[in-house]
Amino acid sequence: MRKEIAVFVLAIVIFGVVASGCISGGNTSTTQTQSTTSKQSSTAEKTTTNVVIYGYQSEMITLDPSTEFSNSIVVLANVYECLVKYTPDGLKPWLATSWESNKNGTIWTFHLRKGVKFHTGNLMTAEDVKWSVERTMRMGMGPAFIWDPVKKIEVVDNYTVKFYLKYPANLPLIASSAYGAYIMDSKYLSKLGDDKAIAAWFNKGQDAGTGPYMIVKDKYNPKTEIVLKKFDDYWGGWSNDQFDLAVIKIIPDASLREQMVTSGEIQITRDLPLDDLPKLKNNPNVKVDQTPSYQELYAFFNTKKAPLNNKLVRQALSYAVPYKDIVDYVLHGYGEVAKGPIPKGMLGYFEDMKTYTYNLDKAKQLLAQAGYPNGGFKLMLTYTQGDQAEAKVAEIIKAEWKKLGIDVEIRPMNWEQQWALAKSDPTKAQDILMMYWWPTYPTPYDFLFNMFHCEKEINFNLCYYCNEEFDKAIDKAVTLEGIQPDKAASLYKKAEQMLVEDAPAIFLYNPDDVYVYHKSISGFKDNPGYPQVVFFYELHKA
Repeated sequence: MRKEIAVFVLAIVIFGVVASGCISGGNTSTTQTQSTTSKQSSTAEKTTTNVVIYGYQSEMITLDPSTEFSNSIVVLANVYECLVKYTPDGLKPWLATSWESNKNGTIWTFHLRKGVKFHTGNLMTAEDVKWSVERTMRMGMGPAFIWDPVKKIEVVDNYTVKFYLKYPANLPLIASSAYGAYIMDSKYLSKLGDDKAIAAWFNKGQDAGTGPYMIVKDKYNPKTEIVLKKFDDYWGGWSNDQFDLAVIKIIPDASLREQMVTSGEIQITRDLPLDDLPKLKNNPNVKVDQTPSYQELYAFFNTKKAPLNNKLVRQALSYAVPYKDIVDYVLHGYGEVAKGPIPKGMLGYFEDMKTYTYNLDKAKQLLAQAGYPNGGFKLMLTYTQGDQAEAKVAEIIKAEWKKLGIDVEIRPMNWEQQWALAKSDPTKAQDILMMYWWPTYPTPYDFLFNMFHCEKEINFNLCYYCNEEFDKAIDKAVTLEGIQPDKAASLYKKAEQMLVEDAPAIFLYNPDDVYVYHKSISGFKDNPGYPQVVFFYELHKA
């Protein structure tokens, strides 16, 4: 999924289905910080041991926590905080210290951490939680759809806030979202004007968060560099071996980032050429961190167009994919063969899920059963132009299916063109579309609903799959995640088994997140729930 392109549509599609019943900145403190920091030169920042620099490949989009749905998460997750923090080991307290719900999961109460200060100097209270969530819901952009279950929010007292839901939902998980769940200083922001005025204030390089770092306005350039300074009054406290300044430096060239991290000019980066990782692992100046991500690559079959409207043909082609070879060749082993539609580590992933394995004899048998003993048809496969991994996968698939007598035309397209073609008349669209997906917050429903739930108007169900029994299973499962996770998991497994049987898509692989960091820092730990984020507060001088 390319969130930069599709944020508004994603919000509308989820909101529409749920609503239709288918779910069966600173004030004085900031000014002083900016004044002090602006005196430091860029050269000084590079040489001072109290600075950590993250070499990042893409420019920032927006600094508005209510609408940010793309790259700027790498800034916001260090400047703002959610009520709850997601970790692969479970949900942890963040701005809320505890929470509970009624029996059916329609009323959730959060107890807030006391003594938390915003960067403005104001204390955080329940009013700020209510205001922040309501602003995101009201604006209805980007990630706003995550709050769709919320009917109303009640401030019980300064440190207790209660959410009343329209239907059961796992609200603590929603409240941990990397997008759209950050708490802002309502007292300060509400004085600036309407939502548009507040957004303009944010995008001048200002913030109103509680996080360990604050944005330095005079050092904010979304295309080149973002400088963050530690917030002295951060509720978590500070130790002497943490970093006073954290810099996100935009460096699109992967080879340059690699050179800079090995020399220590930057301290951490990612998305380096996979071919270079073996030599980096042997470089004593850097360490390579490899962690499973919550991202998956799919190849969607056009189930509305012959011959792929025949389930046996789709099953045959699913058997004719050398999954392990693809992971070894394309990812150089930095990833795993997908076990169904949900990445490893999330609710909804099942190690024992029976999936397709490479078996050309079985593929030929199924094609003959479907009436195509010698293949004899042509398919068009589209992928995102410029994505080298997708290009390699496409070439492998083309070569394997040729052994079955099937001719594959590979057509690279930019994402906007590819998506437009896929959303047009399915009878005239591509036969196979390759695309990545990652969750807004780590729930299997985000995957299963968006890509496989029945749709009247095509958005991300780009295989045009429609199975009412599948829809009912996942729509019920999502309401049980927060109160009966075992039952939710059972329903998700039932739904995923339907997908494997019906084969509307090929589940290819889950790539690892691979970071390379300099020996001068320690404490880094990737959190797949917050994609591409480096939590600077966790880093220490080695």
